[in-house]
Amino acid sequence: MKTRASFLAIVVVCGCAAVAQAKHVACIGDSITYGSGIADRTNDSYPAQLQRILRQYDPAWQVSNFGVSGATLLRRGDKPYIRESAYTAALASKPDIVVIKLGTNDSKPQNWQYKEDFVADYGSLIDAFRALPSRPVVWICKPVPAFAVNFTIRPDVIRDEILPLVDQISREKDVPVIDLYTALLNSGNLFPDAIHPNAEGAGIMARTIAPFLLGVRFLPDYDNDGVMNFRDFAMLAQSWLDTEPALDIAPPPEGDGVVAYEDLAGLCAYWMSSPGLVAHWKLDETEGDIASDALGRFPGIAYGSPQWRPGEGVVRGALELDGLDDYILTEPILNPSDGPFTVFLWVKGGLPGQAILSQSGQSSQAEVWLGTNAAGALVTHLADASRLAAPLVSQTVVTDGLWRHIRFVWDGSQRSLYVDGQLAAADTRKLGSLKPSSGGLHIGAGKDLEAGSFWLGLLDDIRLYNRAVKP
Repeated sequence: MKTRASFLAIVVVCGCAAVAQAKHVACIGDSITYGSGIADRTNDSYPAQLQRILRQYDPAWQVSNFGVSGATLLRRGDKPYIRESAYTAALASKPDIVVIKLGTNDSKPQNWQYKEDFVADYGSLIDAFRALPSRPVVWICKPVPAFAVNFTIRPDVIRDEILPLVDQISREKDVPVIDLYTALLNSGNLFPDAIHPNAEGAGIMARTIAPFLLGVRFLPDYDNDGVMNFRDFAMLAQSWLDTEPALDIAPPPEGDGVVAYEDLAGLCAYWMSSPGLVAHWKLDETEGDIASDALGRFPGIAYGSPQWRPGEGVVRGALELDGLDDYILTEPILNPSDGPFTVFLWVKGGLPGQAILSQSGQSSQAEVWLGTNAAGALVTHLADASRLAAPLVSQTVVTDGLWRHIRFVWDGSQRSLYVDGQLAAADTRKLGSLKPSSGGLHIGAGKDLEAGSFWLGLLDDIRLYNRAVKP
């Protein structure tokens, strides 16, 4: 017991300091930060993609794009960043973290003639942000590669002169540096004009930066069930002091080659947390007509005469529905058109053509989220707003009387169905946004409570996330 207590103490201490809390991030930069050349820069610039990544960990993260096309770091350059309104706005935004990516436009001949000012001007910019009342942590980035001379930007100047100066600034100002140059060095195909990355290239930038801000390489949900708990801890413990890369999450960005205290700290920072968890019905009640939400937000009301079955579920109790008029109704929770989400649940029984989850609303909105087709295979009828997408049908029958673990994922562009942890069906092309559905959620019944849509069987442990949870 003494050893165990000491180990748990290490867990608590490590976990308290491991991972940054959600913060406001100000992204300072030029056209590459702004997202020039990206068709949907609002959603696909690197700051926008960075925000989506960070919000998988904590929805409170906020990332602001203060990029200015053509901006230079050099004060005597042809478009100094410090003279732009974006600079003033960035200072006024009270950031907790500042990420600076400048230098590309400084390589132009008309600007690089003032290269002797580069270190001093960069230092002044860093000091200006550090002096803010919010006392932000400042990160500086090595510029992304330029793959040809274009817009008079010179790849050789970036590679041979600017990169070493960024390292010098990092040392002199004691500011950490993120190497975007190396991260994209072999990705010339993602730079249509040889200077600006496309959306995929911007995604690499976001994925390179995110671990530094978070303190872990990725969410430590090792068994991919949407929750960080003792099962994840057990997996980490089994690989203690091993070189298992899937568990080597810290220190960022790539880990240190061994599963050790830093990785334990990263897990403990999220211990028993579920980022993005919106609702969780354990269905462990023993009586009454209320299905409690473990988060206390969306209790479900039972209609008909469903039966609580303590000890008969996969996770303790379960709820049995009679296939005639039994169902659970909640208040509106998630609108599929708002962005990615995930559904987890266990089912047992059921008949072909029955509904597991559906969401009510106007006739033009209502959709069956999960159900079975005429063969008893899992299906989702949620389609994109254009109605061009057909129902997504799995090849796995779930009405065979066995407990089946179901996962439905919408990642913002494609639908995926999983049965017992295995991919059962997925879209082969990108869709638009899903058709909106903003009414109450029906558990165990079709959207219109039509005869034949009610589930005949058991349900257990239903969870909804506002993020894509994929294996």
